[in-house]
Amino acid sequence: MSSRIVVKNLPKHITEERFRGHFSGRGEVTDAKLMYTERGQFRRFGFVGYRSEDEALAAQQYFNNSFIDTSKVSVEIAKPFGDASLPRAWSVYTKGTTLYNQVHGVDNRQEKRESTVVEKKGKSQKAIRTLYEELLADNQDDPRFKEFLQVMAPRANNKTWTNDDYSEWHTTEQAAVN
Repeated sequence: MSSRIVVKNLPKHITEERFRGHFSGRGEVTDAKLMYTERGQFRRFGFVGYRSEDEALAAQQYFNNSFIDTSKVSVEIAKPFGDASLPRAWSVYTKGTTLYNQVHGVDNRQEKRESTVVEKKGKSQKAIRTLYEELLADNQDDPRFKEFLQVMAPRANNKTWTNDDYSEWHTTEQAAVN
């Protein structure tokens, strides 16, 4: 257990001296710290350190769900930094969170989506190519399959009049076409 408490939902305009003074009524305060963003904006929570764990527990029980000005504060025993029981950070000020990425214009999802699409596309193309090679190997001697492949070939590889044997036409048929 810790000898520090975390106080959440503080009023916007509280000062550090007033914060320290308010919580010194339930034990000897060793330190008090209000949390600010990098730009100096108050995040509306802070930490108070007490001399012992018993004082911190007594302060938590006394101040939890009480009011400072018109703000109902929530008081909890602070957990050590890096504790496994801490919830995942989601704040707009925490790097790597979705909110932080939205505010600061970082779009990691797009990069992940693009790499996933490329991987899926590569896998599907590989599967199609494997299936095509299996079909070719199984039907290599089938004349109807060869005709199908010839008809379905792209126009660049296929002559337009390959179905017609122009050289075998009679002279009357040739004269009608010309």
